[in-house]
Amino acid sequence: MFATTFLGHQGWLFRTDRACVAVDPLLCEQFGAQHALDYQVYPPRRLDLARFPALDAVVLTHEHDDHFDIPSLAKLSRKVPIHLSARSSSAAHAILREMGFRVVPLEPGVPVTFGDLEVIPLAGDHVTVDCGDEWDTLPLLVRDTGGAGSFFSMVDITPTERHLLLVKGVVAKPGLVTWTNNSLDWSHMTDFVDEMVGSTEACAARMGRGRDLVRAVWGRPAATLLCAGGFSFYGEQAWLNRRVFPIDCERACALVGRANPREKFVSTLPGQTFLMERNRLVRVDASTDFLATEPREVWPSREPTPLSTLPDAAPPEFLPASGARALGRGDLACLQAGLDELASALVGGPLFRCLHSMMAGESEERRPTFAFALRDGKRRHVFEYVPSACTFRSVVVDDPESSYLLGLECWASDLLRVLRGEFGPIALTFGRARLWNAAPEVVPDVIFDELSRVSHPLRRPAETLRAYQRLWKSVPAARPRVAAKKRATSAS
Repeated sequence: MFATTFLGHQGWLFRTDRACVAVDPLLCEQFGAQHALDYQVYPPRRLDLARFPALDAVVLTHEHDDHFDIPSLAKLSRKVPIHLSARSSSAAHAILREMGFRVVPLEPGVPVTFGDLEVIPLAGDHVTVDCGDEWDTLPLLVRDTGGAGSFFSMVDITPTERHLLLVKGVVAKPGLVTWTNNSLDWSHMTDFVDEMVGSTEACAARMGRGRDLVRAVWGRPAATLLCAGGFSFYGEQAWLNRRVFPIDCERACALVGRANPREKFVSTLPGQTFLMERNRLVRVDASTDFLATEPREVWPSREPTPLSTLPDAAPPEFLPASGARALGRGDLACLQAGLDELASALVGGPLFRCLHSMMAGESEERRPTFAFALRDGKRRHVFEYVPSACTFRSVVVDDPESSYLLGLECWASDLLRVLRGEFGPIALTFGRARLWNAAPEVVPDVIFDELSRVSHPLRRPAETLRAYQRLWKSVPAARPRVAAKKRATSAS
């Protein structure tokens, strides 16, 4: 017997006759606190941790906080070993040890067995594919060693022929294969990006191309499971639900299924359990005794809504992620130092290369560079990027949006925390900043990629550990709810 239960977002529970392992579980309904983002699991679910199966282990594919959620991990018995990507930061491994877990590095290419369940992690392709900041993400093949079933997920990385050839060498034909929906509409942050239209059809087309690759290299899957995009906003950010989620997952599966009528495509829901025998899908249960999806009438609406029609009670005016509207004493000097470090990191990068590829006059009347417009109470600090001096220079400009080719407006306190590595630049995204770009065809917007590199946990492990420690201390002390199996069956 091989059973796979979808936990929500990108979390999974695998059960065989002798093993039970969770991968990237979100055990709290709210998550994202690491980067001052308040998400809720979508679709809403009923999760009864008192009934959650006892675990042999938890596997964490990477360090992003929709997979590596400290409040969720706090609900685990400390007797449950955690297998974390060996390529995650030392901070991630250290905080888990501080929490009392036994941490086992998950090495790409090194199988791990739990009774009759085998987990085979793979490395991402960071040479021929741009995987963004997914440096530590490990795709997974999970299988029952007796041949009852298998599951393959690239997690947040694009599949390649090499990945499929590797898993084909272990399992001759595919069982369950996942497809990740990470599409988000960022048009609410700027006026130079149009609202996404036709995204569901585009998602179906991408799934179709992925299906063609899997079919050509490996064979026809028992089922393709569409997952991710499994979060929503609430409170002051609830208006984002109707602005940032452009994909209708059920319709996307219906479209690709219509083009491939002999194959099964499923838009996954929390609690859905897929049971396999002989690597064939024999049954799909809608729920389990510990997890079910809430009725559709209570789901937050994702019906697209133009910004102009949003109610006054939920304007797209952004609030500081840090909670601070003004810099403290000495913060401005720290901000300048952080910006100079960013300027050094920009040398040779995408923004640097684009600016150095421009001809005189291409920016028309605007200064041909990037600028930050940073809110500080009722003031606004403007810093322009000066590549020749490798600095961000403080300037007095009344209207930076009209003066500079491109830029980012956000709260100064938020950018300072990003530059310090206290949280990632994703904290500036959902309704917390505004971009402008007068020539996106000449200089594409890449500032968030640049900020990600300078604040990444792999670059700032000490600062990241301190941020993790603050989050861990904020978690209410409570008895762990999810138990370990009485007899450990894990072995490397």
